[in-house]
Amino acid sequence: MKETAKKALKNPLIYGSTIVVFGGLLSNFFNFLYNLFMSRTLSLTEYGILASLISLITFPALLVTALNPVIVRFAGDYFAKKDILLLRGLYYQFFKFLLVLGSAIFLLFLIFLGQIASFFHIRDQFILLLTDFIIFLAFVSAINISFLQAKLAFGMQIIINLVIAVLKLILGIIFVVVGYSVGGATMAILIASLIGYFVSFAQLRFIFSKKTKMPHIDTKAIFSYGIPSALTLFGLISFISSDIILVKHFFNPIQAGQYAGLSLIGRIIFFVSAPIGTVMFPIIVQKYTRNENYDNTFKMAVGLVLAPSILLTLFYSFFPKFSVLFFLKNPAYLAVAPLVGIFGLYITFYSVLYLFANFYLSIKKTNIYLPILIASFLQIILIVFYHNNFWQIILISFVLIGILLSLFLVYYPYATKK
Repeated sequence: MKETAKKALKNPLIYGSTIVVFGGLLSNFFNFLYNLFMSRTLSLTEYGILASLISLITFPALLVTALNPVIVRFAGDYFAKKDILLLRGLYYQFFKFLLVLGSAIFLLFLIFLGQIASFFHIRDQFILLLTDFIIFLAFVSAINISFLQAKLAFGMQIIINLVIAVLKLILGIIFVVVGYSVGGATMAILIASLIGYFVSFAQLRFIFSKKTKMPHIDTKAIFSYGIPSALTLFGLISFISSDIILVKHFFNPIQAGQYAGLSLIGRIIFFVSAPIGTVMFPIIVQKYTRNENYDNTFKMAVGLVLAPSILLTLFYSFFPKFSVLFFLKNPAYLAVAPLVGIFGLYITFYSVLYLFANFYLSIKKTNIYLPILIASFLQIILIVFYHNNFWQIILISFVLIGILLSLFLVYYPYATKK
């Protein structure tokens, strides 16, 4: 029994997941405190604006986030072979690409600043300018996070996340207390992210060596794997971002703030389980590269995602009012209490789907992008036409995620057939 426990703890998925989950819980706790402070200190209207800005940051950043599996896949291969020279060359190639792409997005955002402000009903364009800088930083820093993930440097990832979360909380409290409101909350995100970026170089010092070897990366291979991977993650992240943006546009400011609070409570489930997929992806990439068995690793990951997700969903269902007041404090949010349970179940389904998608990408089954992309566009179109109340919006998202998850379950035996 003792030996079995020791063997289990040495499993890279369990060991890595334990570090990432507990570290992720700690950093997410500080992120939660940040959102908790903002939801209690800012008015419903102001918190609705902040939630919309965070979602707005997410959408352009989807492009760079979607490149993560591409970078991890190539870097993971080189880390598995311990080829440092090729790793340096790979870093420089992707960094140049991300720098150009980030600069282009920054300029486009700047050009359409007025139109974006009008769509979101935001009068203070300086807040949007800060948001633009945060998006640019997301592009530049993405390469570091991907390399740390490919290196299986989970401890360093936790340190970076903690640095960002703690600084965001402290600076956010200071800026808001002195009277900077949403602008101060946004500035805190920018400064914390910038410091986290510099910290990320601690375990990537090898990239500064002059000795490099530029890898020959087949352009066809990048496009055949990279584009479908990017579209897959674009569709997935769109599911938990576009609803907030559309609610901010179609509903009044108070309702937009209430939905943002509901989304915050529900997405705690995803924040708790998401680290499992982060750990699983590079492990399966390396096992796939070495032609080792990876089925048990994936099945274990599914179990690790389901356990906390189901427990939290049950808690939300049995204690909806307590959950709302515990997380958001403000009684004005109690209007969404009847929706907490169903929203939690929706996010549970989403969390499992997200894990399946990452698994299929890790074994190069990139054809999954098509149903995910179609479903994400359907979500936006259906919400545009049917948005009489929050129930409709949640039901649209829930049904589409349920259909996708069913398809992925049916596809599993075919995808893993040797």
